[in-house]
Amino acid sequence: MKQHGYIPGIVAASLGFFVDLYDIIIVSVVRRSSLLGVGVPESELLSKGVLLLNAQMLGMLIGGFFWGILGDKRGRLSVLFGSIFLYSITTLATAYAPNYAMFLALRFLAGIGLAGELGAGITLVSEQMPQQKRGLGPAIIGSCGMLGALMGAWVGGRYSWQFTYQLGGLMGFALLLLRLSVLESGLFEAIKKTQQASMRGNLAILFGHPHHRRRYLAVILMGFPGWFVNGIVMTFTPEIAQSMGMSPVPSVATVFTMFFLGFTFGDFSCGLVSQWLQSRKQAILLYLSVFSLLTVAYFAVGRLSLQVYYALFLLMGVSVGYTIVLLTNAAEMFGTNIRSTVTTSALNLLRASVIPQSLFFSALTPAVGAAAAAAITGVCSLGLAFWAFNQLEETFHKNLDFLD
Repeated sequence: MKQHGYIPGIVAASLGFFVDLYDIIIVSVVRRSSLLGVGVPESELLSKGVLLLNAQMLGMLIGGFFWGILGDKRGRLSVLFGSIFLYSITTLATAYAPNYAMFLALRFLAGIGLAGELGAGITLVSEQMPQQKRGLGPAIIGSCGMLGALMGAWVGGRYSWQFTYQLGGLMGFALLLLRLSVLESGLFEAIKKTQQASMRGNLAILFGHPHHRRRYLAVILMGFPGWFVNGIVMTFTPEIAQSMGMSPVPSVATVFTMFFLGFTFGDFSCGLVSQWLQSRKQAILLYLSVFSLLTVAYFAVGRLSLQVYYALFLLMGVSVGYTIVLLTNAAEMFGTNIRSTVTTSALNLLRASVIPQSLFFSALTPAVGAAAAAAITGVCSLGLAFWAFNQLEETFHKNLDFLD
């Protein structure tokens, strides 16, 4: 089925991911100042920070299934409008949170809102673009999103935490207006006319078949390494660097800036590499292997100087660029009737992988120290990812006009 008008979809999804990553990053970059600002004592910053991160990720987990199913039942555009509205209003309100309890609740709701952005965007663009160019759209979306992360790191490192959240909310409302020109997916419109809503976004189809379950789990586990770096090593850089014996301690804002500068190039380059190799799996394996070597280097020599520390995060950012190709692979593996459900929920389960990883890291830290706890957590995440890689299906040449 020939698709038209995919450029507005790419723009809408790109800017949505921009806002998405801006928000995710500012939570970590202004973690200390925001928690102190809502009354959290210095001695509880680590424990309350872990709870804050997990609350937002739990919201994303819940939102991933809600928006994913809605996208298959009501359309991809319903998610792009509804998710950004919820995110915008709760993020703006976060700037005025009077205490930690309200701050936590608003971040949970913002997580639900954020959950629909990238998954719906990848699904829409994958269905709209010509088959031979399908890998380029997500590459553009991923690169634009990384610029949002860079902006979050820059703003969070220079302005008050209140202004940082105010800006995020206002950008979301601006994006809401820009989406009025986006067209619905032609593939979705076609099945909407022929298939009952009860068969679209049906979790029984996804979880009732062992083959579907295995591929779905593989996508989630493949994302563990990226969120190990983002949710553990970067967020808790002050604690890990101190445990490594570094003085002065690296700047969290600089770490995020370097990582996402690399990630911007990594997302786009991995998309191009997958087009060049005509293989999603080979591109993913190449970048995952390089990331593994860089993770070893981080724990082996990262403590030598601030320059080495920051340079390793720049390179790790490039290598984690495989995640955008992974999401494209996820969208291509499943039929139009459950594609939004799979892509959106898998993305947020992938993000929610920070919950078990952060809890594992937090539990190990008192016994072995933050650096050793992070290293053990990293080894586990990489082991799971390499197992999961073997469960993925090659989808480069796959026609997406099919049902599960």
